[in-house]
Amino acid sequence: MPVMDVDKVMLTVFTALFLLRYLRTVVSIFTFNLYQPKRIGDKPTYTSRDVTVVVPTTFKSETELTHCLRCIFACSPAAVLIVSSEANTHMIRSICGLKGFSRVKVLGVEKLNKRTQMIKALKEVETDIVVFADDDVFWPERYLDYLLAVFEDPSTGAGGTRQRVRRNPGFFTNVFNFLGISYLERRVWNNISTNAIDGSLSTLSGRTAAYRTHILQNLELYHWLERQNDDDKCLTRYVYSHGWNITIQSDPNAVLETTLEDNSKYIAQCMRWARGHWRGNFTVMKQESYWCSSRYWWGLYVIYIGQFQTPAALIDGFLFGLLAGAIHNSDHASTAYICLAAWIFFTKIVKLIPHFRRYPQDMMFIPVSIAFSYLHGIINVYALMTQSNTHWGSQKIERLQSARAQEEEIVLLLRNALGKSETQGEPVPD
Repeated sequence: MPVMDVDKVMLTVFTALFLLRYLRTVVSIFTFNLYQPKRIGDKPTYTSRDVTVVVPTTFKSETELTHCLRCIFACSPAAVLIVSSEANTHMIRSICGLKGFSRVKVLGVEKLNKRTQMIKALKEVETDIVVFADDDVFWPERYLDYLLAVFEDPSTGAGGTRQRVRRNPGFFTNVFNFLGISYLERRVWNNISTNAIDGSLSTLSGRTAAYRTHILQNLELYHWLERQNDDDKCLTRYVYSHGWNITIQSDPNAVLETTLEDNSKYIAQCMRWARGHWRGNFTVMKQESYWCSSRYWWGLYVIYIGQFQTPAALIDGFLFGLLAGAIHNSDHASTAYICLAAWIFFTKIVKLIPHFRRYPQDMMFIPVSIAFSYLHGIINVYALMTQSNTHWGSQKIERLQSARAQEEEIVLLLRNALGKSETQGEPVPD
């Protein structure tokens, strides 16, 4: 083949791979910034009095649970159900009683399993809407009002909101806290972008997710959920497969905050999430048809085809190799390499710009963030090869199932928990 033809072929392959990899990024910049929040109507179909909040908790931290409950009750739901291990129900009831939380019912399960806990609570729900919330999330004022706005569309069966990792106090934070922040910023960006175009979503996060109760309150769902491994992905799949839409509320007044591991345990969290991602997506691809339908065409490209564009170091390296092969004789080769490198750099930070606007000092972590994005590609590959591993990684379930304190220690723990919870700040809108 003539040299010129080889150059053209390599340039064509480079262009095709570049578009396949980065078209979604270009489109997401517009969709994320132009997607309109769901407005609260003058006469909303549902209010907070139509909501039961379910908190399936491992009870890892009494301080976080107390603060979480304060945020939930500030939004005035009709009822709150807390489900934990039988060994800790007495202490949780004591916390609720000492704090004066009303409308709380504490349920217990023999072994901690989020799906088992969810099923136990679902059987007790009497409201039209059920909201599942993790015990480490913190809602802003009127959070439920904004969340419920997604149900003004009668075709919406479930919904969620934007999320943010709580930044450690002080001018500077640590690197693991920043990595957790950047992870969730990117995930929220991707979710809003795909949801805005065709309603698709990889996973409706269980940190806080709202559902029409009648969709989940049936024996079919209970039996089905008991046999699954990944609760968030399972419920997402169940809602879509039954013909319902899932909607993300992007209003900046409805941004919940959460905490992630801010130490080396964060790596174990990433591994668990990555395994769940592969396991859940492959289950959808094997057992469902909605993912490849014309209805969710953009999600097919971004979520299911896009998942194989890993590790990033290999793909980006291949792009540079193709570009070098196509233009190595050109006088502008150096300029082209610089432009490609600048573009890749831009794509690594564009989804973090909202965070950098709030905390410009965190730009010092940009090199670490980029390095970790390439490391995460390796984590993804390892997770793909070990996806059958379903252990929690960063938590010891056996320890959490046992009683947190003996009877004589409970009062002291309660006082400490309540005192610390009063000093924690509330989420702040953008």
